[in-house]
Amino acid sequence: MNCPRCNAAVAFTKSRCDNCGQDLVSYRKVVSLSNIYYNKGLSQAKVRDLSGAILSLKQSLQFNKLNTNARNLLGLIYYEEGEIVAALSEWVISKHFQNANNDAEYYIKEVQANPNKLEMHSQTIRKYNSALNSAKHGDEDMAIIQLKKVVNTNPKFIRANQLLALLYMMTGRKENRTRAMRILNNISKVDVTNTTTIRYMKELSDVHLKSEPVPKPEKKEETRKTLPRVDADAYKTITPYKEERPSVLPFVNVLVGVIIGLAVMYFLVIPHIKSNQANVKNDNFKQYSESQASEDSDASSLKNENTKLQAQVDDLKSQLDKLQGGDGTSDNPVDGETLLDMYNDLFAAVQLYMDNKPDEASDKLVNVKEENLTSDEAKKLYEKIKTETFGNATVKYFEAGRDAYNGEGDYTGKQNYDTAIELLNKAIEYDETNTDAMYFLGRCYQKKGENDKAKEYYNQIINDYPDSQRVPEAKAKLSQLG
Repeated sequence: MNCPRCNAAVAFTKSRCDNCGQDLVSYRKVVSLSNIYYNKGLSQAKVRDLSGAILSLKQSLQFNKLNTNARNLLGLIYYEEGEIVAALSEWVISKHFQNANNDAEYYIKEVQANPNKLEMHSQTIRKYNSALNSAKHGDEDMAIIQLKKVVNTNPKFIRANQLLALLYMMTGRKENRTRAMRILNNISKVDVTNTTTIRYMKELSDVHLKSEPVPKPEKKEETRKTLPRVDADAYKTITPYKEERPSVLPFVNVLVGVIIGLAVMYFLVIPHIKSNQANVKNDNFKQYSESQASEDSDASSLKNENTKLQAQVDDLKSQLDKLQGGDGTSDNPVDGETLLDMYNDLFAAVQLYMDNKPDEASDKLVNVKEENLTSDEAKKLYEKIKTETFGNATVKYFEAGRDAYNGEGDYTGKQNYDTAIELLNKAIEYDETNTDAMYFLGRCYQKKGENDKAKEYYNQIINDYPDSQRVPEAKAKLSQLG
């Protein structure tokens, strides 16, 4: 048994759900009653009390609509009586409530597996409805013709057989009453307790088939002149499983729906979409205007800065010319370079920086010795360009040197310690505190077997930069070297 609230599996003897705490006493009584009526309907169906079984199974479903066993059995009884539409309806509902491990799926497949048989059932229902309509309008002969075809195709179709028997009885002719008795006798074997069949047979009690013994007449009764009472619900039009001619009304409804949908879209949706698009375009234009204004402001700021730098450079050149006696030369070289060459490198670095070439600017500026600059303006320019460019330059040369050491990147497959030493030294030129470059210089010299040189770099890291992350690695390498 499953809990009606959370659908958790619960033992039937439980009075409360272990999962959600739902009281199951009343629900258990309802399920028990549903099962009792199902068992009663099953017993009635086994002895062909199909009418009684239908009533019992309907009561079972009233107590518990999820009782798929009762619903499947009800569908089988309807199928046995020729009510193919009612049978399929019950099985489809059953499959909806229990999708897995449900015999209804097998029954539906069996019916739908043979399209010809399914179409035959549909034709049978259409002919029955047509015959019923003819009988209601007084055309009994046409109704009889159509019903004969129906019962020949589906002999167990109880309602069709009953209607045919009734029409035969209405004629009042002896041979037709015999035919009616024979029909009723056959369908009584399908459903032995059908009250309509029993009442019709009672009306034909004076008719005896040849195979039956003729009882001795006890008392002559007056001939009954009235026909048996017919229940209002005995004969109803059956909705066919498949219509022969599809109705035009659904297509008209679809067309009207499409027209209404297009109208709603034209008057409501499209204006809203256009409004949103206009808002999006306005927002984009606003963002573009703000971005353009910011770029113009940045460009103006850079232009002003370049103008100031150019003015400083021109002023320094003028000072240098005066300092050098107007010819820009000096008789005393400074560190192997004339003062003019040093200033020329500074000016070139400034120009490259202004042209947005920081790497080339750093290469020029590295040749300039700050302590040899005599002008405060020159020192300011030097510090500015150095701050902006040397950080990237030292990282660039360190990474290139490390790749040369490891044989990676641009040096894949070309491991070269000498090239690595050259690049790492350049990295230290741009930043003398670059302990990463120092550490890899030590490793390069260690690989080359120059252990004393390697120790110098390891000791320099340990002694001069004790807070560096490379200190533990440098100590480990020193312990390896002994």
